[in-house]
Amino acid sequence: MTPEIAFYTTAELAREAGVTRRTVMHYAELNLLTPDQVTASGRALYGPYSLRLLRDLIDLRALGMTLEEARDMVTLRRATHDVSGQYRRDWTRSDVPISDQRLEALHARLRAINEAYARQEENLARFDRWLAKRLTGPDVPRSQEATGGE
Repeated sequence: MTPEIAFYTTAELAREAGVTRRTVMHYAELNLLTPDQVTASGRALYGPYSLRLLRDLIDLRALGMTLEEARDMVTLRRATHDVSGQYRRDWTRSDVPISDQRLEALHARLRAINEAYARQEENLARFDRWLAKRLTGPDVPRSQEATGGE
C-alpha cells in the first residue's frame, strides 16, 4: 500500500509558504510552478515538492535574484531531482535545458551571493541578536545569552 500524498490548492499552498494566492498564481502563469494534478473542474493541485519549489523561489527572490535567475534555479532543481524532491544521481547535462552561457552567468551570480553572505554572516548574526534583545525586552531567551547576544 502506497502512502497517500497530500495535495494543496492554490490558496493552501500560498498559506503554507506565507505568500498570497496571487503570488502562487503569478509564478504558475510564468511556468515557475506547475500543478501536479488538475481536477476535472480545472482546479490546480500542488504536491509537497511544489511547496519546496515555491519556498525556493521566495528565498531566491529575497536574495536579490531576478525572476529569470530564479527560473533557471528551479529548472536546475527539476532536472536534478525527481518529483518527490529526491536528488537524482543519474541526471546528465542533457537533462538541463539551459545554455552553457546562462549556466555560467548563473554560476557567477551564485558565487557573488555566497561571497556577500560570507562577508556579512557575522554582522547579520550580531544585528539579529541585538534586535532580538531590544525587541524582546529584558527577558532574552537563554539561547541568545549563551551565544553572546549583544
